[in-house]
Amino acid sequence: MNKKIFTYLALFANISLFCQEHQDHKKIEHSVVEKKLHAKKHHVMPRLTYSWDNPKIKPSAPPPLTGKQMGVIETIGIPPLGYDMDGNVKVFKLFAQPIEQYITDGKDADYEKLIKEKNKVPAGIVHHRHIVQKIRAWGFNGTTPGPTIEVNEGDRIRLVIKNELPEPLSVHSHGIELPNDQDGEGGFAEPVIMPGQTRNYEYTLYQSGTAFYHGEFNLMKLTSYGLTGAIIIHPKKYEYKVDKQFVITLQEWRILPGNLDPDLVSMDFNWFTFNGKSAPSIPTITVNQGDRVRIRLINMSMDNHPIHMHGHTWWQVGTEGGPIPKSAQWPGNTVDVPPGGSRDVEFIAWNPGLWFFHCHKVHHVINAHADVPMGVMSHGGMFTIVNVIPKDPNAKWQHPKERGEDVSSRDFSYDKKEETK
Repeated sequence: MNKKIFTYLALFANISLFCQEHQDHKKIEHSVVEKKLHAKKHHVMPRLTYSWDNPKIKPSAPPPLTGKQMGVIETIGIPPLGYDMDGNVKVFKLFAQPIEQYITDGKDADYEKLIKEKNKVPAGIVHHRHIVQKIRAWGFNGTTPGPTIEVNEGDRIRLVIKNELPEPLSVHSHGIELPNDQDGEGGFAEPVIMPGQTRNYEYTLYQSGTAFYHGEFNLMKLTSYGLTGAIIIHPKKYEYKVDKQFVITLQEWRILPGNLDPDLVSMDFNWFTFNGKSAPSIPTITVNQGDRVRIRLINMSMDNHPIHMHGHTWWQVGTEGGPIPKSAQWPGNTVDVPPGGSRDVEFIAWNPGLWFFHCHKVHHVINAHADVPMGVMSHGGMFTIVNVIPKDPNAKWQHPKERGEDVSSRDFSYDKKEETK
C-alpha cells in the first residue's frame, strides 16, 4: 500500500514538473517575442561596448581654423578655435573623440628660466622630481578641455558636434538661456547623438559671461572623462578696457601608477589640472605691469577649489550666470569655485614679479599623492605663476598708495587717470 502511494506521488510530481517546465518555456518564448516586437517598435540598438575608443571611427584632425580665432581670450595650453560664417551665423566645429595627452611631460616649468639663480632650490633637496603622466580621455578637437568658443552678446552661433566616441552623446551649453531642444538634454528634449552621427546646436546669445559646453548624456562619465570646453560671451560694452583675459578649466582625475586610464568612479583624486595640465607643465600667465587682467575660472570637477593669487587684490565680477552688478562685487585674493560653476576675477597687475597662482586645498598642489613620508616635493597639481613684467626693471618697489593710487578700489582705472590729465 505504501509502495503504491509513493508511486502515485512520484508520478504526480513528474506531471507537475512537466507542466511547470512547459509553462516556463511558453513564458520564455512569449518574452522573446515581446522583446523582438519592442526592439522593432523602439529601434533598440544592441548593447554598446564600454571602451575608450571606437575602432570603426577614425578620429578627425582638428578643424582648419584651429589656432586662428579672432579673439582676445587666452586659454593657456589650449589652441583657440576660429569659426566659419553661414549667413549671419558663426559656425564652430567640434569633434568629440578619444584623446591621449600628457598631464605632465617631465620637463621643467617654463617659469624656471625666470627665477634668479640665487633663489633656486639647491640641488638634492627636492626628493621627488617631475613625473611623466599621460592620460587617455575624451575631448573635443584633440584636447581636454576642448577649444574655447569666443563670441559676442547678440551673436547667433551653431555648434556642429560630430560623435567619434564609442557611446551616445549630447552636449549641453551650461549657463546659457536657449530653446529646450538646443540645451543638450539627450533622451528628453532631443535625440542622443549616436556614434558616427553629427548634430547641430544653434541659438542666439542674449547674455554675456563665462559659460561652457560639456557632455550631458551619461553626465558623470562624459564629464569625468574630459568632455568640456569654455564659451566666452563678451558683453556689448565693457565698463573698463580689459587688457588681458585668460580662461582656466579646473579638472581632477584618479590615475593609478603605471596607468593611462582614469578611474571614473573613484572620489579619491590624485591628479589636479588647469586646462588639462598639472604643474610643472602648466604654462605661465604673463601680463604687463599696469594691465587690467580678467581670469575666468570654470570648475568641471567634483570638488570645490579655492583659487588664490599672491601679491594682488582682485574683485569677483562674474559667475556662470553672467556679470555681477558693481554694487554686489567684492574684493579678495581667494575665490571658491564650486562644481559646475564659473567665477570671473579682475585686478590691476600693479605689482611686478613672479606671483603664485594655485588652489589652496594643499593636496591639490602635488602630483600623484606620493606615500608618506612625502619628503620635499616640487610644485604640482593646480599651480602656476602670474608673471607681471615690470615697466622699469630697475625701479624701486613702491606701493601705489604712496602715489595716491588705490589700485585695489573697484573704481580705479589707469585709463580714467590718463583721461583726467
